[in-house]
Amino acid sequence: MKQRLYQHCRQLAVNRVASLADEIGSMRLSVESEGKSTAGDKHETGRAMMHLEEEKLHRQLGEAQQMLAEIDTMNPEMDCERVQKGAFVETDKAKFYVLVSLGKVLFEEQDVFVVSHQSPIVKQMLGFQKAQRFQVNGTEYVIKAIR
Repeated sequence: MKQRLYQHCRQLAVNRVASLADEIGSMRLSVESEGKSTAGDKHETGRAMMHLEEEKLHRQLGEAQQMLAEIDTMNPEMDCERVQKGAFVETDKAKFYVLVSLGKVLFEEQDVFVVSHQSPIVKQMLGFQKAQRFQVNGTEYVIKAIR
C-alpha cells in the first residue's frame, strides 16, 4: 500500500509541475499576443500586473519542482519501525505519510495527511514507535502502526 501511496503522491506533484508550467506558457502567449493599446498607462499597468503574476507562478513552479525532487529521493519500499521521513503512520485518529507537504490526500477512499518531516505534528511524534502516544493541540494520538 505504501508504494501505491508514494506513486499517487508523486503523480500529484508531477501534475502540479505540469499545471504550473502550462499556466506560465499561457501567460507568456497572452503577453506576447497583446499589442500596444491606445489606453497607454492602463495597458502598461496590465502588463506589469501580468509580469508580477508570472513571477509568482515561477516561484510556485520552483517549489513544486523542489517537492518532486524530494519525493524522488525517497525509497517507498523502506520499512520503518519508528516515525521518520518516509514512514506511513496510522494513529487512532488519522493516517500520516511523512513525505512532503501535500496536505490531506484522498487515497483509495481514505484520507491520508501527506506531511513534511518538519511539520508540527511530525515533530511531536518523530522517533516514536507503535503504541506510543503523543499530543498535538490538546488532542492525544496513539500510534497503531508504522510502515
